[in-house]
Amino acid sequence: MGRRRLLYGCVVMAALWCSIGQAQSLSGGTAQWPPYSYQDENGRATGIAVDVMRRVMAQSDNQMAIVFLPVKRLNALLEQGRLDLNYADSPVWNAPDAAQRFVYSQPYLQVREYLYFLDDHPARHLPIEQLRGLRIGMVRGYTYRKLDAALRSGQLSKLETSRDRALLDLLLRRRVDAIAQIDDVFDDQLAARGLSSKGFVRGAQLSDAPLVIKLQRQHAEQLPRLDAALQALVRSGEVERIRRSYLRTAPIQPGRATAER
Repeated sequence: MGRRRLLYGCVVMAALWCSIGQAQSLSGGTAQWPPYSYQDENGRATGIAVDVMRRVMAQSDNQMAIVFLPVKRLNALLEQGRLDLNYADSPVWNAPDAAQRFVYSQPYLQVREYLYFLDDHPARHLPIEQLRGLRIGMVRGYTYRKLDAALRSGQLSKLETSRDRALLDLLLRRRVDAIAQIDDVFDDQLAARGLSSKGFVRGAQLSDAPLVIKLQRQHAEQLPRLDAALQALVRSGEVERIRRSYLRTAPIQPGRATAER
């Protein structure tokens, strides 16, 4: 009887150890989009969202293995349950029914997406509803709700690429009329190439998105600890300090379509 109890106790402890280990070791992924999340010259994960998540995981007693994937592949693995989370996502970038499969943390940053034009483009100041016959450059797998109707009707067309950094090339070569990009990401691309913002105009705003952790619903019990860690970092000003430490240039000036909103 004593040996049975001892064996049973060992089995229970092993099961508990495994469940705790699984709860504390999470696989997280996102696309490469400097300055929020990318690999440096040594292959090390870095960026605003990466630094925030490292602090969050440490404070919540979790560990996270980071992978970088093209957006379509990333979304497919999340849908298949083969990744635990996307640490730099937003509810407004997901379909409404995504809430049936995922849970979202509290926001830790607010990011804004715009259309960007060359400064001599005739449509650079127009609101979205007045844009006609333009080709928009965007990352494959990204969706923009404000552009959906125009793209479906053929009012606008799109040219997709696999990475954010390729969009600026498309714009400079005039293969597209405008590109859809987050303001910090666009500014970072200009700074990386030593380009002045004077040659570009920020057009209509596409979104004002809260940046969150998107977590598989099966891990929903992790949310209270993650939210507590995020809240502490936001309130202390640490998240904004991290963001500013990665910004390399002054922001581009808005066009009238943005300034008037």
